[in-house]
Amino acid sequence: MPTILITEANEGFGLQLAMQYLANGWHVIAASSTPLDTSLTETSGGRIRTVIYDPLDDDSASRLVEQLDGRAIDVVFINEGVPDTDRLRPEAITPKHWRPIMLANTFAPLHLAGLLEPNLRKGERKILAAASSYVASLSNFKEPGRFAYRASKSALNQMWRNLSVEWKHWGCITLLFELDHHDKALVGDPDREMSAHGVQSFIETANSEHSGRYWTWHGTEILW
Repeated sequence: MPTILITEANEGFGLQLAMQYLANGWHVIAASSTPLDTSLTETSGGRIRTVIYDPLDDDSASRLVEQLDGRAIDVVFINEGVPDTDRLRPEAITPKHWRPIMLANTFAPLHLAGLLEPNLRKGERKILAAASSYVASLSNFKEPGRFAYRASKSALNQMWRNLSVEWKHWGCITLLFELDHHDKALVGDPDREMSAHGVQSFIETANSEHSGRYWTWHGTEILW
């Protein structure tokens, strides 16, 4: 039975995606900084495992990977991120504002992906996916502000493109998905359920031609 690891799986899209994969018979490793709702774990038939992961904790990724004890993983979906809610003007941005956004959205995903490489190599699907943002697209720039968030997600896109080249020789497929239009949808909301179903369907049929590219949940490529 295949296995997916999802970060920030305790709420929002991450939780909806976890529920979607459970419904389709997968094993789910749900990583988050807070425990998952016990009602989900109790009804999963032992197919869900919860692990603690905090992208702002330097040692969290190492502890997570250690707990997996070399387990094969077919799909990794890195879902968490820190938003740029302050929308500061350039002159008002400080290192204190910038650092956690870049750390959580840029360094943490790459660091975790690097540590999970042996697990992905053992899996059959070998898919590394991440949630990006439409505001990272240079081709579709439409609104001002959100400097740190834009920079962090643009960097994430570039890193996933890098990994599509670095890890191509062992069959890894890297995928980026735009989920921002569903930020405010709750678990159980039709939009959220539809996007989780779309992401899973896309992942099921993804191949090397899709690797290193950026997609909507319904399979349209976004130029960035």
